Amino acid sequence: MGRDIKHLIPDLEDAILIGKSIAASEIHFTLQHRSPFWTGTFNRSWKVQKGSPVAATKPRQGDTETESSGKVPKKGELIPTTLGEDLYIGNEVDYAAFVINEKRHKEDGTKYEDLFPDSKTTPIPNQPDWYDVYLKTALEGDLDEGFSQVGFSVRKSYG
Repeated sequence: MGRDIKHLIPDLEDAILIGKSIAASEIHFTLQHRSPFWTGTFNRSWKVQKGSPVAATKPRQGDTETESSGKVPKKGELIPTTLGEDLYIGNEVDYAAFVINEKRHKEDGTKYEDLFPDSKTTPIPNQPDWYDVYLKTALEGDLDEGFSQVGFSVRKSYG
């Protein structure tokens, strides 16, 4: 026998909130995987939190002249929220805006794009606008993955 219709709104709310948390975890994982690394600090510093945007205040750790393999990405824990709470995904390092090619490096004034094509950079794809490429091509898939895991179907209709 089916559930009483009076459960529809709470059931939808639960599914949306779980889907939101799963999608945030998917985005977090993908950004760890796609982001560049030198010392490993940047790709380890993606964070999901509720309440306020992620503050970019953490200094680089390790020697920038020594290459690192970066940290193997892992799925973060699901963060429960309410419908009125926002989830923020950001990078904690103080040079995050440089690595997503938004600001110049605070020490020497270079932009991330200045490192190409000669540097041993590691983002996926290996180009200065890797973050914009993610936002335009893969973010939607991470959102779809989160909500499809709770039973929502992805349907594209743009007009």
